[in-house]
Amino acid sequence: MTYLVARMTRVDRAALKRSMILAGRDIERAEQLAAMLRDDGWTETAEFAAYMVQGDTLRLRPWENPPCGVDEGDDDPRDATGRKLLRRMLAAGLSRFEPDPLAALAEAPADGRF
Repeated sequence: MTYLVARMTRVDRAALKRSMILAGRDIERAEQLAAMLRDDGWTETAEFAAYMVQGDTLRLRPWENPPCGVDEGDDDPRDATGRKLLRRMLAAGLSRFEPDPLAALAEAPADGRF
């Protein structure tokens, strides 16, 4: 799942940090994240945290991928909803890793600038 580090922006890193904080509030998830940090490093662990947090905030079914888990250029019909949301997020200037995409979109200015 690792997003290309070279493409990661300041906005992405901030969203990943928030995802780590939110995911770490659950004690079992915090233990899992600690183990992943040791084994896989910060970027992969933070991306996993974003995947989990987005799944929770969007109330996704186990077979649905959150926006951070889809490719905006892919045409897989199973990812259509996540891809549509991802495109809206990116157009608004948000990170694909935003922990609560719908809340962030509601607060985003119409022109995509913060």
